[in-house]
Amino acid sequence: MILYKLSHKYKLIDHYEIKNIGIYSSRSKAESAMEELKDKNGFRDTSEYFRIKKVFRLVKPKLLDKTFWIDGFDTYTYIR
Repeated sequence: MILYKLSHKYKLIDHYEIKNIGIYSSRSKAESAMEELKDKNGFRDTSEYFRIKKVFRLVKPKLLDKTFWIDGFDTYTYIR
């Protein structure tokens, strides 16, 4: 079974922030989720870092076609 994983990865000071957004049954569903998130808080500043990767799974995931991080995100940094 071919599925599509949508993620968002960007560099934040000295490490990478990775958000696994969802696994979708078609590329078009992954692209639709990406379009919905592009203008959300956090994603709008880093919208070029979305990635869709084709993955092969033998078993259908329980949370197929469910999108996470739907409200966006806030990033906080502090200096010690």
